[in-house]
Amino acid sequence: MAVAGVKRKVIALVGLAFVAGLAWSTLEPGKIRLVVLIVLAGFAIRIALAHDRSRYDEEKPPDEGR
Repeated sequence: MAVAGVKRKVIALVGLAFVAGLAWSTLEPGKIRLVVLIVLAGFAIRIALAHDRSRYDEEKPPDEGR
């Protein structure tokens, strides 16, 4: 089951939002919670700004003659 394009991005952002919600509700207010939320926000920004396809998603043709 391959998930591609924008759907993959939405799934990743929803997953990060879920983890951020868990961090917010389970960690006590303070520096640790702030650091965790900043790291998760960094991942979310990276995912949101990334292109739809990764260079690793492209299929490579089989090597001929090697």
